[in-house]
Amino acid sequence: METDLNRCKRCGQCMSVCPVYQATFREDDVARGKLALLESVETGTMRWSDRLGEILSRCLLCGACAQVCASRVETTLLIQLGRRRLFEDQKRGEPQNSVLRSVREGRLSARALLKGGALLQALACKKIPETSGLHLRFPLSFFTERNTVPPIAWTPFLDAFRPEPAANAEGPRIGFFVGCGANYLFPDIARALVRILGRVGATLVVPEDQGCCGLPAYVSGDTKTARKLAKKNIKVFESLELDAILTVCASCGSHLKALASLFADDPSFHDVADSMARKHMDAMTFLVNHLGIEGYLKALEPTGRQNGTKPLRVAYHDPCHLRIGQEITQAPRKLLQAVPGLQLVEASHPGQCCGHGGDFNRSHFPLSMKILERRMEDFEKAQPDKIVTGCTGCLLQFAEGISRRGLAGKIGVCHPLVLVEKAIAPCLIPAQRRKDLPVFQALHADAGQ
Repeated sequence: METDLNRCKRCGQCMSVCPVYQATFREDDVARGKLALLESVETGTMRWSDRLGEILSRCLLCGACAQVCASRVETTLLIQLGRRRLFEDQKRGEPQNSVLRSVREGRLSARALLKGGALLQALACKKIPETSGLHLRFPLSFFTERNTVPPIAWTPFLDAFRPEPAANAEGPRIGFFVGCGANYLFPDIARALVRILGRVGATLVVPEDQGCCGLPAYVSGDTKTARKLAKKNIKVFESLELDAILTVCASCGSHLKALASLFADDPSFHDVADSMARKHMDAMTFLVNHLGIEGYLKALEPTGRQNGTKPLRVAYHDPCHLRIGQEITQAPRKLLQAVPGLQLVEASHPGQCCGHGGDFNRSHFPLSMKILERRMEDFEKAQPDKIVTGCTGCLLQFAEGISRRGLAGKIGVCHPLVLVEKAIAPCLIPAQRRKDLPVFQALHADAGQ
């Protein structure tokens, strides 16, 4: 790691894009500052410490710094390796208590219980397994600091899903990696994808014993747990002979795309992890690039709208794990532009991070909200009816932002697939037209845009 750290020229280019630095203007909050500290540790002039752990945690791992680095330093990877070293050396002690421990110790106020009753009940009833990354994101502070608490689905998507006979048995076999967010918090996204693919005759395979992708464990430095979760999912999907594996959450998708890197020193799993990663695609990209569905959407007539009714104004937010992690920006926009009755409006500063960052939102909530405030100002000026985005973490963040700015009831938040499914729901693509959909074309080609 020392050689890679030496490649950083301390030019400061990362300062121009780092959302954390732009909110604090602290040198140790930008990539070059963190890498300088890690280099001091590697050369022996500084020790691993809790303070260093705190500094390394103040990073969204959005990848913006690595994207603009002239020396091509893999800054996010180096910061992640630092977190791993700290975790393995047990320098930071026990992780923060989960909400379950807060309940057992009676440290939740009545107000918090009222605000988060559904969530607490779902957790207490073990609806969310301990291996899910959601447990890392719901400490006591989650209830006491937030204005909004997401409702947990009483029946998770994977428990409720019942496969239907495929309308086109000769079509490609499409696997669906649901992810914790879509399974427990936003099952409407998962249902939307199932219904869309069902209408075009794709054979959808949704393994019920799939689990968390492992990203929350990975970014906290717990590589052992991340590998354990990855191995379980690899074994589940490996034997299904799939043509593609779709995700609806940018964070899950970004992690699956880089799955092979988890097993760089484990040849027995590296190749199968790489195979799963190559089959992965973001669902929106699959619909646009390999299904050509926007052509059919454009041919539909707006439903439930009379002449003279204003179109629904939607503003799209680029999740960092989609824009940077998977190099996808245009497919979601093409999808939205094709939906009848929708008007896509662009907010200022496209690509600006919302400040969620998974564990970052939990550990540094006030700072996360400060970063969000800048993004909300952009969207409020655009005056959309809905903010749409392809990441469940971003959805949580914008729901909180809308509440904090008093915009609840004025601006909604949803995933683009929900709007697509709503538009296509009254229509069934005839069987003869399904055959024209280019589902067999370049399924394993690079989906980046």
